[in-house]
Amino acid sequence: MFQKFQTMDLGKIKPCGWVKDFLLTQADGLTGKLAHTGYPYSIDFWQGKKRGEETPPWEVFEQNAYWIDGSYCCGVLTERGDLVARADENFKYSLSHIATDGFIGPEALRETDGWHRWPQVVYFRALIAKFEYTHDENIVSALSDFYLKGDYDYSTMREFLHIEIMLWVYDKTGDERLLVLAEKTYLDYQRNCKDDNCEEVMLSDKKPYAHGVTYDETCKIGAILYMATGKDRYLRASVNAFEKLDKMFLLADGGHCSNEFVIGNDSLQSHETCTISDYTWALYYLLMATGETKYADKIERCIFNAGIGAVKEDFSAVQYFSCPNQVLATQNSNHNAFFCGEQWMGYNSKHNTDCCVGNANRFMPNFVRRLWMQKGNEIFATLYSPNTVEFSIEGNAVKIEEKTDYPFEDTVTFRIRTEKPVSFAFSLRIPAWSRGATVTVNGREEMIDQSGIFFKIERVFADEDEVVLHLNPQVKAEMSSDGGVSFTRGPLVFALGLPYKEEKVKAESGDGTLCNYNLTTAAPWNYGIDVKESIKDLRFERKGISGNPWTLAGAPVQLKVAAYEIKNWQIVHAKNVTQIYNLYDKLSREKEGDFTLTPPLPQEITEDEIGKSETITLVPVGAAKLRITVFPTIVAKG
Repeated sequence: MFQKFQTMDLGKIKPCGWVKDFLLTQADGLTGKLAHTGYPYSIDFWQGKKRGEETPPWEVFEQNAYWIDGSYCCGVLTERGDLVARADENFKYSLSHIATDGFIGPEALRETDGWHRWPQVVYFRALIAKFEYTHDENIVSALSDFYLKGDYDYSTMREFLHIEIMLWVYDKTGDERLLVLAEKTYLDYQRNCKDDNCEEVMLSDKKPYAHGVTYDETCKIGAILYMATGKDRYLRASVNAFEKLDKMFLLADGGHCSNEFVIGNDSLQSHETCTISDYTWALYYLLMATGETKYADKIERCIFNAGIGAVKEDFSAVQYFSCPNQVLATQNSNHNAFFCGEQWMGYNSKHNTDCCVGNANRFMPNFVRRLWMQKGNEIFATLYSPNTVEFSIEGNAVKIEEKTDYPFEDTVTFRIRTEKPVSFAFSLRIPAWSRGATVTVNGREEMIDQSGIFFKIERVFADEDEVVLHLNPQVKAEMSSDGGVSFTRGPLVFALGLPYKEEKVKAESGDGTLCNYNLTTAAPWNYGIDVKESIKDLRFERKGISGNPWTLAGAPVQLKVAAYEIKNWQIVHAKNVTQIYNLYDKLSREKEGDFTLTPPLPQEITEDEIGKSETITLVPVGAAKLRITVFPTIVAKG
């Protein structure tokens, strides 16, 4: 295989500190209670159950599979046996009800329309996680039979994504028939594809118009094929596709626009929460295929800001659409053209479309699973957070304890545990945003003047050896396409977090254990920034973690910045909105009601509209559920 890194088995990496606390909160929130929201999560579709006599639509299998995957991994990482057991019930049923032609899953998924077998990709990822934890070879055998006993054509629509699973099985078995099938499926898909998810568009400069999740999932396939074949064209397609995504659609909080298609990157665009899981899942493959640190940088920025910012503090609710700028999140505040004015931006346990409340369960467990990677006798610290990892080097067991409050601090300490000295290479990621770094090995310090690299330490490590990495982030101002400014420091993006009033709203189904929410604020938010003047007085402040760091009260870091009230920048109230209800054909309709929406950045600000200067406090986006992240730029009076 041609990848630069290989993943570690589930369970080898154990979260600690704030990450473990986050996962435990997740386990007590949606991950552990989603069945209480009613259909589709109250029905075990993957165990052959259904609602009445209906033939279940493919979407419910996708939605449940997201939850099963996230729940299983979260359960393993937090040692929550109830979460593991619930997922195992599905796995046990599936593996004991395999059809004679190798088909896995309910018969409803046999329909041949290019979509019905896509949920199997999501479900098979969960089975792969099960294999990583248990090494149950029956899973490899079952997945191999699924592809080799059948003669199905996977080259249409999202069923094309089965290539990901085919190549995982090929890696485990070495059966060349799977590689042939994967490459044939890829070639046939390119012949069939009529939209902007094809290789021709990926390799071009064309701005794609595509569904965000589909784009993420499809554009990673080239990187996976490259890792199996070494053919550069596959990798170039993936690399160029994601470079375009960043250039044309990346938002200030590290997520990319997807509402529900990729549209633009101005400050009022938002992302579907499914893309947080799927974008970062794709980037893990780009990271493994290329070995380039930039993909890890992007993963951290997306998870810490866009991901955590899209879920409620207790993980009891999630936004379908989440935005860098959202001064309210209610059942009528969706400011996107797609179903404008409806509930898609509320923090809800139940949405009109149920994929995001399932897929949100995946992003943090997957992040923990990819903190470390390995290739032969080299271990890579690819992402940072408090954790421990265990691995083997030539039969010698090694454990590394990673102690840090990253991303809230800049120092990461690694303590080596081993029964006897062992020789291996230990590579540390120096992010592109860091102005070099300092690495100390057992008190001996070395200055690193490069960034965007993996710094390799090759030595015989002994028990109690200590490696300390000190990164050097700087506060940076970034300009948006619509003339706004946002502030970053390292992987964190900062926002004006708004204290909110919470109104519980009964969900349309379920037993009332979980609910939907209207979040509104009376706090001032309509500030502009004089970039030239404000940058001079920026103050970064840090305190220790106490409680949940992803809350306004608990945020351990903050920025103080001078800002000015923009008097005429106000919430939009409307009695009529235009909704696009079909993005494929761009079909729209008018809808009447009482709509309250976050406004776009003002484009012309007169001197009379600028109020007095005051200092505002910014916190990480993940801690700010209502927020202004991108501020209008002004030239202050005087």
